[in-house]
Amino acid sequence: MDRYTKVVLSLIAIGILGINYHLFKGEIVSTAKASGHVQKIAICSADSFDCARIFSGGRLAVQAFSGSGF
Repeated sequence: MDRYTKVVLSLIAIGILGINYHLFKGEIVSTAKASGHVQKIAICSADSFDCARIFSGGRLAVQAFSGSGF
């Protein structure tokens, strides 16, 4: 083999070893970290005019509408 082929194959081998080291050094999937604050969302229609409401007791009220998007 010529020198170019040896260099390219060596770089590929080093890359594969680096990936294996990274994946198997402890955890394959890194742990998730929470931000510590509550994120609130709103469930609304496509035009953002009709939104769901939450009543006391945790009941969710969604108003049915006749939109062209559904």
